[in-house]
Amino acid sequence: MLVDSLRLVPPVVAGAALIAAAWHDVRSYEVPNRFAAAIALAFLAASLTGTLHAALVGLGIGGAVLALGTVFFALGWVGGGDVKLLAAIALWVPVPLLAGFTMVISLAGAALALVLMTPARQLFPTPPQELLAAAGPSHALRQPMPFCVAIAFGGVFTLCHRLAG
Repeated sequence: MLVDSLRLVPPVVAGAALIAAAWHDVRSYEVPNRFAAAIALAFLAASLTGTLHAALVGLGIGGAVLALGTVFFALGWVGGGDVKLLAAIALWVPVPLLAGFTMVISLAGAALALVLMTPARQLFPTPPQELLAAAGPSHALRQPMPFCVAIAFGGVFTLCHRLAG
């Protein structure tokens, strides 16, 4: 009974870190490394009770997401904190959930983008000037977006499926 209860700790820690990262991103448009580190360490702890195959698959998926995210970051399409958080939560995604994980993040990101294009955007804090300046004058419609909110939806989806199955 105690061992079963202890297996809940890593996914709960990862979920709490995801929610905290999303909240921090909404408030400041940045994601501190401590959230991605907590999620990755929670995965490591969870891997100690799982199979080596599952751990290696998680590391492969997380590594692939980090590599692709690094390219997207270099192109200026996403923020570095988003890439690290996405790679950390991707560690938790088993292959059968990859499509669902991606779909949930995509839909949540689209919904967030729609909200940010409405007057409801005023409910969000003003992005820091350096982020607005980075978009440049030729990108007047390009605005920062707290994408960790969408990542958190995908991550919570994944963690709930792992807990249920």
